Amino acid sequence: MRTYWFRLGIIVLEGILLLSIIHPAAAWEEDKVAYLRYYYVPHTELKDEDGEIEMNAFKGMALIPVALGESMFLLPGLAYSGLYLDYKGMTFSDPGPEGPFTEKDLPRNLHVIDLIIGAHVQWDQEWGTFVLLYPGIHSDLDDISGDDIYFSGVALASYRFSDTLLCSVGFYYDDSFGVPQLLPMIGVQWQISDVLTLDAFLPQFLVFKYRADPVLAIGLKFNVEGNQYRLSKGKPWKDTRVKYTQILAGPFVDLNLADHLVLRIEGGFVADREFEFYDDDTSSRLFDGDIKDSGYVGGSLALQY
Repeated sequence: MRTYWFRLGIIVLEGILLLSIIHPAAAWEEDKVAYLRYYYVPHTELKDEDGEIEMNAFKGMALIPVALGESMFLLPGLAYSGLYLDYKGMTFSDPGPEGPFTEKDLPRNLHVIDLIIGAHVQWDQEWGTFVLLYPGIHSDLDDISGDDIYFSGVALASYRFSDTLLCSVGFYYDDSFGVPQLLPMIGVQWQISDVLTLDAFLPQFLVFKYRADPVLAIGLKFNVEGNQYRLSKGKPWKDTRVKYTQILAGPFVDLNLADHLVLRIEGGFVADREFEFYDDDTSSRLFDGDIKDSGYVGGSLALQY
């Protein structure tokens, strides 16, 4: 019986770690079953248009692993992501029915609500497979319809070379880069030494961490943030979608506040930023929302297994 629960615990851990490829903020190395995360990017100028954009982002996720046997389990859960925007000096070249568009016509709050449905099978001590579906609503939530629903997913095979090295390969279909697309994925979880770890699922995220003591860890990380959202009709153009993507990179500090509870403080550089409006019918770009590079600050609170 003890062996059964030990093996089940290992399988559950691996499934939770793999889930973080879809939600980069989950940071694979923390074995999170639940987390809250916030980050802030101050007002930053657009590259080719007049105006500035400020971003506040909030993310949350919770999982409830369900065992179906010694080597198979389900991973149901929910995830939420909110992007809250403020604008300064925005101008538009296209006139509207009541004159030129202004800042009041722009979306202020964008949301993603995902239902998580995952399954993991550990075939033996080395090989495992993982499949995850996460249908969700990507919208400003003003007039929800079937057009707001996006279907994303991932399929991976993993191989454990040793107690300190696990590698994964597969594909994922996701809109983290602003538009839904199928991309290859390569994962490496490497315990380099007793105090150094390298965790990566490229091209989604990479984390290099040094654990100074049981309470404190420091490191460097990069991750992709992005989504596609459907806007309500007429906001600011008819039948419009927003393409949003950026890369966050910089140092972080982890503090173990209590058993299984970890506070992360992070900050750094934001690059390759896009916040663009597209016509839903023609996929043509309506507004050049390339944003200049900037800095950011953030933090998260995670319940780790």
